Amino acid sequence: MSEAIEIYKANNHEEASSCLSNLIANNILTSENKNYSIGLSGGNTPKLAYSMMLSDIRDFTNITFWTIDDRWLPLTDDNSNQKMINSTFEQTEARILSIKYSGDDPLKDAEFYSKSLKENINNFDSGVIGLGDDGHIASLFPNTNGLNENEKLIIANEVNIISKWRISSTFKLLRSISNLYLLVTGENKKEILNKAINGSGLPINKLLEIRENTVIITDQNI
Repeated sequence: MSEAIEIYKANNHEEASSCLSNLIANNILTSENKNYSIGLSGGNTPKLAYSMMLSDIRDFTNITFWTIDDRWLPLTDDNSNQKMINSTFEQTEARILSIKYSGDDPLKDAEFYSKSLKENINNFDSGVIGLGDDGHIASLFPNTNGLNENEKLIIANEVNIISKWRISSTFKLLRSISNLYLLVTGENKKEILNKAINGSGLPINKLLEIRENTVIITDQNI
């Protein structure tokens, strides 16, 4: 096991979610950065943790939320990660940097969002990602062109899963996040989590290899 991986073992999904929420809240309190940024992923797994953050984080005034990846879909679509993130945190005083869906060109939308991050965020302080059954992280799926991007922060990646295109953080951006949390819960994740820690060749393996430290929060014995 890599020394760059720190594992928090929880008994269940609720405990893992609470652990994640508290870790981020504590990081905000101890951070020297006046403005704190948090990158969020979508899906069902982090929803409970996000709802817990609403009470665990004492002050949202100087917090900026940004989106690690999303399906290239309008905000009205229930498969939109941005829709879920906005509905959770729009009641707070935090600033939300949303991925814009033009409906015209995913590559231009990715460029626009990358520019927005550069203009509004000085430090990528914390980030939350999940782990797909195929080893993908963010929207960097196996055998997609996005795996080979080394310069940009945000890209449009053609995946043809639910939506043709995804807007995704690159390895370069994910590497730069100071505190990256990998939330992996459920018995169906046990096999891929073991591959993540002990295997090679998957997107998650590359990410863990290039980062100095990554925190895994899981309810699985590994």
